Amino acid sequence: MPGAAHTIVCLSSQDWGDRMWTNKQHIMSRLAKQHRVIHMDFRVSSPVTFAARALRHDPSLLFKPQRLWSEGILPEPGAGTLLVGKSWGPPGLELLPQTNALRGHFQYDEKVRIVQEYLRREGIDDAIIWVYHPGFGEAALRLQRKLLVYDCVDEYTAFPAYKDCKEWLAAREEQLCRRADLVFTTAPALYERKRVFNPDGTHYVHNVGDADHFKQALAAGTTVPADLAALPKPLILFVGAVSNYKLNIDWLLELARSRPNYHLALIGPIGISDPSTNVSKLKSMPNVHVLGTRDYAVLPAYLKGCDVAVIPYRLNEYTESVFPIKFFEYMATGKPVVVSRLPALDGFLDSVRVADDEHSFVAQCDDAIASGGAGAEQRVALAEANSWSKRVSDLMALIEQKLG
Repeated sequence: MPGAAHTIVCLSSQDWGDRMWTNKQHIMSRLAKQHRVIHMDFRVSSPVTFAARALRHDPSLLFKPQRLWSEGILPEPGAGTLLVGKSWGPPGLELLPQTNALRGHFQYDEKVRIVQEYLRREGIDDAIIWVYHPGFGEAALRLQRKLLVYDCVDEYTAFPAYKDCKEWLAAREEQLCRRADLVFTTAPALYERKRVFNPDGTHYVHNVGDADHFKQALAAGTTVPADLAALPKPLILFVGAVSNYKLNIDWLLELARSRPNYHLALIGPIGISDPSTNVSKLKSMPNVHVLGTRDYAVLPAYLKGCDVAVIPYRLNEYTESVFPIKFFEYMATGKPVVVSRLPALDGFLDSVRVADDEHSFVAQCDDAIASGGAGAEQRVALAEANSWSKRVSDLMALIEQKLG
């Protein structure tokens, strides 16, 4: 990461403490080694939680009420040198429509105000504002800055959670794209859609994985966790959000029904961005094991215990713009990988087994198990060539070029 140190404010689409790491944590944790980084969490805290956090940091704020309600950017345990920002709002905010002015104020404007107050106190007027959620729209433009970056990692208007406000969100995203100095996109479809608004400033830099972290699955000293080690083999594993709008649950059910001697384990939260997700049929299958969320730190140990890792995503408006981070994470473990034919993976599909329907998914899992892990070295090498250090370097090179 060449160039001078910067102050980088990340207006995130998730919380720093989320157990499923995505672009935000991977990129900002690496940038924080050289730059001052502020990660502004997306969730809105209750006033009590917000005030208690500020008072633990500085009890004297009890006598400075105006300052208290702006003291959201603080050191966070486990975040290293990175600062974590939190905002506050009234209880029940999430029950209001996305387009409601009160919800919009506390979801977006209040975060911007807290950042403004922090930058003013610190005498910073040349921050890089790095936006992940399109809902910030013009609110992000109120921050003094030397550069505005929109890092577009998802087609948010395709999320079920935003189905009632697609036009509202699309308008805010267009505003952000047009005014941003740089727009980064992680999939070809995202690039084609966003460059319409900012032809010169839009760039495609695909997602990658943490090869060093997931190569721990290859280490002799890595122990498979007891809950996974207790499951019979052959064992097929999915790691990620178990959400119906992207995960093809029908494919998983067909695998479980047609191959009762196989066991399938799912690791990840259920229903993120799609509360309608129903896993009751999966849970009813004796050879399916829904394990819930596990910390990012232990995922390599879980992957060590499987025979095949899978990404059975649906093909729809959302997934045509998805480049799963788990793709290269899986590859770094050396395990055979079976995926659906996602457009963003087009250049890498010759390195994995590809399924086009539920029957070919079963057949490809059969073939992957029969392979006995052949080709592991090539998969690990591909993961090593597509690491976060490379992606961060590519992004910062574009930033330095723009600043230069």
